[in-house]
Amino acid sequence: MGFITILVYMVLSLFVGTTLIGLSVDLIALPVVFNYIEKELLVDVYSRISMCLVGMIIILVWLRYVFAIFRHSRKDKAITFESEQGKVSVTLFAIEDMLRKMLEERTEVSHVKPRVFLRKKFIEIVTRGILTSEVNLVDFTKEIQESVKGKMSSLLGEGKEVKVNLEIRKVVLKGKKGLSEEKEPEIPFRNYE
Repeated sequence: MGFITILVYMVLSLFVGTTLIGLSVDLIALPVVFNYIEKELLVDVYSRISMCLVGMIIILVWLRYVFAIFRHSRKDKAITFESEQGKVSVTLFAIEDMLRKMLEERTEVSHVKPRVFLRKKFIEIVTRGILTSEVNLVDFTKEIQESVKGKMSSLLGEGKEVKVNLEIRKVVLKGKKGLSEEKEPEIPFRNYE
């Protein structure tokens, strides 16, 4: 958001807020306001033109802000680059799905949820998952980060910088094979008297 947009938004918010508060506690009377606008502001042509220009500027700033929101959201949903044959566009959803399938093949993690974000100078990948086996975390995370970076560089080429952040949400260790204990079924309401 630009400085002018923020300034206009703040001034309009302050004006509308104080006007509504003034109207609700009878500090501002609507007939007096309309009378002032009719008798003082709309008398000569120059005041009418200046009010029209202020209104148009406010509408243009608002439209610029709305277009910036739509352009920003549309641009961030795909990675585009030029090849010799033409323009190539890869959606972030396709990249996330590819990374999810790649990481779910590993037995050490489950419930993998990768998210891809486009930043100004790099691509950020945040991957969340559950660790299901006992591993050396430093080596395992380094291996995952390198495999994700390798997959991204093979997909997009070496020109894009990729940062991979891993977040292990939970550690669920399965019992060792052959040593699983059978639990007795618990009797319902057995602790009540």
